[in-house]
Amino acid sequence: MVPPNRVESTPVRISASASLDERTLRDVRELVETTTEIEGHRPVGEHKYAHLAVGARGWVGILAHDDDGRLVGYAHTRWNQPGVRPRMAVEVVVHPALHGPAGDGFVDGGPGVAERLLTEARAVLARAGGGLLYLWVHRVEDPRTTLAARMGFAVQRELAFMTRSLDERGEPAVLPDDVTVRPYREGSDDEAFLEVNNAAFADHPENGAWDRTTFAERRSLDWFDPDGLFIAWRGEQALAFHWTKWHAHHSDESPAHEPVGEVYVLAVHPSAQGLGLGRALLRVGIAHLHDRGCRQAILYVDCASTGAVGLYRSEGFDLAYREVCYEEDVAPQVDSTADLLRPAF
Repeated sequence: MVPPNRVESTPVRISASASLDERTLRDVRELVETTTEIEGHRPVGEHKYAHLAVGARGWVGILAHDDDGRLVGYAHTRWNQPGVRPRMAVEVVVHPALHGPAGDGFVDGGPGVAERLLTEARAVLARAGGGLLYLWVHRVEDPRTTLAARMGFAVQRELAFMTRSLDERGEPAVLPDDVTVRPYREGSDDEAFLEVNNAAFADHPENGAWDRTTFAERRSLDWFDPDGLFIAWRGEQALAFHWTKWHAHHSDESPAHEPVGEVYVLAVHPSAQGLGLGRALLRVGIAHLHDRGCRQAILYVDCASTGAVGLYRSEGFDLAYREVCYEEDVAPQVDSTADLLRPAF
């Protein structure tokens, strides 16, 4: 790795592959973790990081190596299932030592590392037949001043990162008389979970259209705890769920600070709207995280979902910052090598 805090003009080589070997994946994870340690937050979102952790299919890795063969930048793509046109979500990480004044990285006065990675991501999508490119940028203060904006991407949506104290256990949940809540049971609850999830997030680019494989990949991550996934039932019908996440924040020697709890996913089936299940399950999860020792809760919510934002505010959450998704409609490019970088689903 480039030593931290050393900004230098470094020639890089850009390459792309739909199949990364385990050594390259380890280098990518190391780059992500090094950047996280230096910057204080992970440069890629949960969904992309999950792919790196389990080696999922359906993505292309775009790599930036310096002349010594060190990985200094990476663009992770996530392809949606085949449809009328391809749709690809991208996130970029560049080693902080290569961040120029604009935070984008630079190469001998020319395009920065991040810009070159994004340019190659555009090309990959163009060669695959064109389609929509979604680019996530984290901890944005002004969406108009980012590299994405300067490259012509338009704002597609914004996520609010919200937090609240868990010093208190919170208000008790109030459920309809015929509704019960219990933790997830692996195997027997899978189809019911997927039914609620896919109905609640029918048009969502990350949470929608899950299958058993997607769900299994997420459960395989080391933080998953079945006792932290609560499902509301009316008889044999699942109506809603609250999937919590427990961030231990520990080092090899001792805890770094108190654990943080996350409202990872809160979903209500459209047929069960109006029953107060969102608020009830939110309180169930908050109580669970408090009892596990968390003294802060966090969540991400789409700013356009005013009802959800209002619910979280009414339950004590405050806005901390925003994450921005940019989009671009990439035109197709005729290229005889296109299929080489189009993932096989």
